[in-house]
Amino acid sequence: MSPSTVKALAAEHQADFSGVWDGAIPDAFSFEDFPDFGRQYLFGLRLLRSNGALVTAIDDLAETLASQHVRHAELTTTAYSHFHGGMSREHYREELNEGRRLAAARGVSIGWVVDIPRDLEMPDSTDTIDFLEGSILPDGIVGIGLGGYEVGFPAAPYAEHFRRGRALGLASLPHAGETEGADSVRQAIDDLGAVRIGHGIRALEDPELVKRIADAGIFCEVCPTSNLLLGVVDDLADHPFRALRDAGVKACLNTDDPGWFDTDLFTELEIGSNIFGLSPTDHVQLQLDALTASFASDDVKVAVRTELTALSTTFASKNPLVSARELRRKR
Repeated sequence: MSPSTVKALAAEHQADFSGVWDGAIPDAFSFEDFPDFGRQYLFGLRLLRSNGALVTAIDDLAETLASQHVRHAELTTTAYSHFHGGMSREHYREELNEGRRLAAARGVSIGWVVDIPRDLEMPDSTDTIDFLEGSILPDGIVGIGLGGYEVGFPAAPYAEHFRRGRALGLASLPHAGETEGADSVRQAIDDLGAVRIGHGIRALEDPELVKRIADAGIFCEVCPTSNLLLGVVDDLADHPFRALRDAGVKACLNTDDPGWFDTDLFTELEIGSNIFGLSPTDHVQLQLDALTASFASDDVKVAVRTELTALSTTFASKNPLVSARELRRKR
């Protein structure tokens, strides 16, 4: 959700935002820490209750993704927060399905990761997993995730939720290793059976764990702007992305709440080029790795791999030293 969307919905619902922002909703969001981000994020989420609001949010994002040549995106959606904000399961299903249909019309396929917000839904609650085991489900759910504030909310107590999710055929795709250290990543693997981890960068605090992740082929979704704005790194020049890749971990660059953090995929790729020193060939390989780690349909995987392979051939022959935005112009 962009600031303009939050402002419009707040005005529509005459929502009281005084406990979140002083004076007015800002033109650009900023955060003191993760709890401050969570407070602002949840305010925005609660506004997505009128008919069509969630569809609009999805379609706005899909428009941005399509403009950046994204062919497939796996997006996190927090059913628990929508339901506790008063949205019915039927309404939720209909809006996600319509948003996904509009995205497909723009050329973007969407898979949903339904996450448990660990700082809101305590382990003794089964709201999310009960929903996933029910019959009123949106199309395209590929995984079960674990989001929210890691500090004070460990992953291990959610082991049964994830066991049930995996029994449904859903992939285990939790967030771990951003606001908490290596043990958070270890729990995501040992207790939740993670095959892909949102962030994961603080696994580097334990070299043995990093080797284990690399050997097991567990994929990490690294989000540099998120890491910077939430204080995980003080300077992008010191970001551990290259160290993770150099250690043999499969990882790629992603956005985490792009509307709230004022970023998009091209911005993250430019960080990769201009700060991490990635070449165009590196970028293509990262996208191929991401495609392999995705749950896109076979047809989408074949089409995207064909496009990426053609780019790889071009860069192998010319190897131009260009930024991600120059890559955009070439396409």
